[in-house]
Order: sequence, then structure tokens, then C-alpha cells
Amino acid sequence: MQNTLIPMSRPDAAVGLVYATVTGRADKWFFLSGGDLSVERAQRADSCLIEPESGDTVLVCNGGAQTSYILAVLARATPAQATLKLPGDVSLHTAQGQLQVQAEQLELTGRKRVTVVGAQVELAGVQGDVRFSRLNTSAEEVNARFGVVRSMAQSITSTVGRLVQKARDSFRWVENLDETRAGRVRMQVKERFHMKAKHTTLLADGQVKIDGEKIDLG
Repeated sequence: MQNTLIPMSRPDAAVGLVYATVTGRADKWFFLSGGDLSVERAQRADSCLIEPESGDTVLVCNGGAQTSYILAVLARATPAQATLKLPGDVSLHTAQGQLQVQAEQLELTGRKRVTVVGAQVELAGVQGDVRFSRLNTSAEEVNARFGVVRSMAQSITSTVGRLVQKARDSFRWVENLDETRAGRVRMQVKERFHMKAKHTTLLADGQVKIDGEKIDLG
């Protein structure tokens, strides 16, 4: 029986782990300086989630004739901030207790509940869609500014302690019944008051007073 010998290359003796300090960056390459000067530049390994920065102490796999990789960031030059690089062009930035997430699309899914709590919550976007089967809102004060508002509802019921409205022009169309119940009604018209109806009925239990410079009946 003939044996087939498979030649195997010997591993590069220069391959090993070394400590280094990041001195700069050009594209995907990080320039390094170390005590033995065995590694001058390296790329960040996918397993190293923290993005190395200048002054950081890193653990480097010296690839010898092949590419060297930064395996981990051992010590940060600025411990208060860091950038985590995730596959899919997603980044997490931390600085002074702040967290920023950068992604093409961000989705939060909770099987039971999603809660956002903060002293100040801000939402900004070009277009927003909000859909709920049931919505409960509570606020002590609301200040809102709108350019154009369009709303559609089958039924609206509101209870207001005091209502003040100011408009330049107001138009309202009621298809069927328009009823107002009030303890007192006072209307002040600066120029002309015009009322037109097919049938008009005015009833008063007490006094009816009509005063004007000229009164036309009929």
C-alpha cells in the first residue's frame, strides 16, 4: 500500500501575542508602537468590539508575514468614552454617561412591555407613525405647534374646565343637529351679524328686547 505524504508548512515562528500602543490610524489600519517594535500596524479583529483610539494599550496578534490583528483593548487613554463597533455597520458610542446608537434601522421589541423613563424625552424625525389599539395620555401642561392638522373621528367626548379659542377665520359644517346648552350666552359682533334659516323660532319666558337705530320687519 502506497503512502501519500502531504507536505505541511511550518508555522511562522514570529506569530505571537504582543502589547502595543495605538499611535494613529489610516483607514482600517492602526499604527502601533511597542517595546520590541515587532508590529508596526494591525487591523481590528471582529472580536474586538471596542474601537481602538490613539493612546490605547491593545493586545495584538502578531501575524508575522501575514496580517496582524488587534484582539482587545486592554487600557483606554480616555476611560470616560468608547465606541463599540458591531457587524452590520452599527455603532454604540459612550461618553460621560451618555449612550448613542447609530444604525440604519433601530427596532425595539418587547413581548410584554417597553418602558422609556427619563427627566426629558425627545423624539425627532421627518415622518412619524403612531398606532395603538388604546391610548391613555396624561400631562399637566401641553404646548403644541402645528402647521396643518387633519383629524377624523367617529365620536369625540371632552370635558373641559375652561375653554378659550382664538382664530382668524372659523368655518364649521354640521350635517344634522347642532345644539348648545349653556347657563348664559353672549355674542359680540364687531360689524355685521347675519342669520338665515328656513324657519326661525325665538321663545323667551321673560322679556324680549330689540334695540337699534333702524329695525326692518318683513
